[in-house]
Amino acid sequence: MINTHTPVMINEVMSYIPSNKPINVIDATFGGGGYSKAILDKFKVNYLLAIDRDPISDLFSKDIKVNYQNFNLYNDKFSNIDTIVKNSRSSEKKFDIVLYDLGISSNQIDNSQRGFSFQKDGPLDMNMGMSKFKAFDIINNFEESDLAKIFFKFGEERYSRIIAKEIVKNRQFEFIDSTIKLSNIIKKSLSYKKLNKGKTHPATKTFQALRIFVNDELNELKKSLEKSIELLSKDGLILVVSFHSLEDRIVKDFINHNSGKRWRSSRHFPELPDQMETHLKIITKKPIVPSDFEIKKNPRSRSAKLRVAQKI
Repeated sequence: MINTHTPVMINEVMSYIPSNKPINVIDATFGGGGYSKAILDKFKVNYLLAIDRDPISDLFSKDIKVNYQNFNLYNDKFSNIDTIVKNSRSSEKKFDIVLYDLGISSNQIDNSQRGFSFQKDGPLDMNMGMSKFKAFDIINNFEESDLAKIFFKFGEERYSRIIAKEIVKNRQFEFIDSTIKLSNIIKKSLSYKKLNKGKTHPATKTFQALRIFVNDELNELKKSLEKSIELLSKDGLILVVSFHSLEDRIVKDFINHNSGKRWRSSRHFPELPDQMETHLKIITKKPIVPSDFEIKKNPRSRSAKLRVAQKI
């Protein structure tokens, strides 16, 4: 299998990694291994621990394992990051870098059998690995009101109720068992005016919502971020590349919460009391975004945001 995934803002990410000492690194979202390989190639790495819940990641780690003895990949959810480190074969338990790339990889999108793409016909799956159910189960079994809530909460889909109603109407006659079937139902549910209101495909937000819900992505992220602080050495860095507002909001609130910055209360993290021990220093006051050149070269990078914080 060819690795088609292009790491987003690779140069920007690399610019934050210290080059003056041997480092321990956690790549919490190994994916196609682009970041891990770049770090191992360019820096003095004592140990790099990679995590990915998707079994396909094993295929992309083979060459790295052959060339680097200081590399290990663990197939697990990154919410278990503390347990993975504790049980790892290495004696290293503190890290200088914890890196997250929250985007779905091109390898997952482009493989129609994974069911992530509304532009390729395939089964309604969307399971990244270790999930309790598939998108098929949700679309064909959940109540209309629950579908609408999922589409609105996790996809920020303003037409969530209309789409949910059309799905329930159509599944009375046959199972909605493919990505194209679902995509066509979504398009059918919206009027011509609504369809042509935006530049994005009408199924984009619904598919995003299903993927997030199936894989419990937002809860996984919150758990992992909180645990990552204890794994960082002093002055260690957390780097997070996110791709949509729901992810970025969690990352932003997490960093603000742990840096002692007064911030509005959030459903993700409670508002801080006046006196509280802080753990992080904000490095990127505003998120770093891809250059125009990168967006032109890799259009999927256009929504990416990089935030960096340092353990104090």
